Parts: sequence; structure tokens; C-alpha cells
Amino acid sequence: MGTQEVSTETQIKQRLLDLEEQNRKLQQELLEERKNTNFTQTYPK
Repeated sequence: MGTQEVSTETQIKQRLLDLEEQNRKLQQELLEERKNTNFTQTYPK
């Protein structure tokens, strides 16, 4: 993996915000997956 050169402090801050947002979305998806495990589908008789 190559390194990406970031020229300005603003770009660095924006990149960090983007990474934080990606991480938040990923954590949320993992949380949703955990919530939806170990369920047994039941049908009314």
C-alpha cells in the first residue's frame, strides 16, 4: 500500500473526519448484525 501525500492541514482534518465517519458506519453495521443473530423464525399456527 502506498502512502498518500496530504498537502494541507485542512485536507488532513477532512481525511480524519472521513475515516471517523467510515468507522462509525462500520461499527453501526456490526452492531446491527449482532442484534439480528440467534433468532428463531416462528410462524403462527
